[in-house]
Amino acid sequence: MKRLDRAAEAIARSILHCEQMRVISHNDADGITSAGLICHALLRAGIPFQATLVNRLDSSVIEGLTGPVVFCDMGSGKPELISLVPGECFVLDHHRPVGSLDCMHHNPHLFGIDGAFELSASGTVYSVVRHMGDNADLAGLALVGAMGDRQAMIGANRSILEEAVASGAVQVRPGLKLPGDGPVEEVLTRSIEPLLDFTGDREKVGEFLDALRISGNAESLEGDELTRLATALTLKLIMQGSFAADSILGEVIRLRHEVVENSLHMVQLLNACGNRDLPGIGLTLCLRDRGSLMEAERLGDEYREHILREISLLREQSRQMKNLRYLKRMNMEAGAIVSGLGIRYLYTDLPLVTLNHKDDMIKISARGNKPLIARGLDLSVALREAANAVGGNGGGHTIASGASIPPGREDEFLALLDRILDEQLNRGADASGRPVGDDA
Repeated sequence: MKRLDRAAEAIARSILHCEQMRVISHNDADGITSAGLICHALLRAGIPFQATLVNRLDSSVIEGLTGPVVFCDMGSGKPELISLVPGECFVLDHHRPVGSLDCMHHNPHLFGIDGAFELSASGTVYSVVRHMGDNADLAGLALVGAMGDRQAMIGANRSILEEAVASGAVQVRPGLKLPGDGPVEEVLTRSIEPLLDFTGDREKVGEFLDALRISGNAESLEGDELTRLATALTLKLIMQGSFAADSILGEVIRLRHEVVENSLHMVQLLNACGNRDLPGIGLTLCLRDRGSLMEAERLGDEYREHILREISLLREQSRQMKNLRYLKRMNMEAGAIVSGLGIRYLYTDLPLVTLNHKDDMIKISARGNKPLIARGLDLSVALREAANAVGGNGGGHTIASGASIPPGREDEFLALLDRILDEQLNRGADASGRPVGDDA
């Protein structure tokens, strides 16, 4: 952490010497909070800026761009594109670096910190902006970004959390980790995280709560009621075969300075804004503009309905190969979220891949889990190799990656990906697929 902090301080000094700044960031929750953090810091430092939030970094983003520019939550895997930008560049990212960058490059992987689990892009950006002025009140945004990328509060994230508590940016208390406040029946009916067998069915939720003799607001439950509900929800997830059962009860992070107090709800709103191609609304939320909240809530409701419909399609239409499970669709609204929810709550035994034919391109999202990582899964490598082989590109993290390939190459891509995953997951297994040395 000390080496990362020293590097962050040097980058902060360089940014503060700039007379203006272009900000380019990803359009998911981690990318939007990253943009929010750097834009707050630039605004407070009196440095004019223009921010652009994009789905991916490609030549169309780079065309006509001149420095100084800061790339957030992207760039570490695209040195060939970053090198085309004339002028000063800063890359603040947490994806596994590919090649080398000839600019100021800040990434946890460069300091022995796992960017997939221990520090998100927003946390990386926060390590810089905390040296750009009195910005400790922004620490809550860094935590929202980490939660958006499903990171735990461990390692470098834990350090940010402790700093956020000390500065009063957040409050932490034990409770149910649900992305909503208000009557518990309504919160559970609307919740897609956790994804339960009664999600969306108010009558079944009511029966479930009546049997437990529980009512009131979700954020106010405590004591015996909290324990009973947490136990019942955990048992439900275990029966679904989910590895997420241990995430029901734990540290609940409440944001003290942001326009939304429930941190998990903030994550969902930002993801919805990005998905509906209105990430600017998410950025205004991060800049603490309450005037955008009603529209963000509307987008969140719309997005949730799309997710629930596509989860139903996953249940009905997904197919299995030897080493992966996949869903092929056209014009999906929430491919990345569906693959993430699917691997957490429905199909935990194999990597889950969605292939979405949209805008004359096949957009791919792949998700794994920690047991698969322990067996050797590295989706970043697997998607990059398989996509490159069919004329596309891909990359990301060991546990979560994306790719884009030309239409018509899906079956070839899946066959290559299955072969690569076989090498990763079954390395060291005997002919039956049983790990060598396993005497169970």
